[in-house]
Amino acid sequence: MAAPTCSTCGSVLAGYELSKELNAFVYFCPSCRSAQEKAAWLKAKEEVAEVEVLKEAA
Repeated sequence: MAAPTCSTCGSVLAGYELSKELNAFVYFCPSCRSAQEKAAWLKAKEEVAEVEVLKEAA
């Protein structure tokens, strides 16, 4: 039996966590998860910088 793979990048699904939406344990792709977390971190960093610019302008 083959291991489950990510539909986005094809990597083997290695992460296992509780899904709040499904209320069940699901596998996730560590590669795609890392990319999503990095994107969220960069967006948060951008928002903080924007607030600081607005504070300086006021």
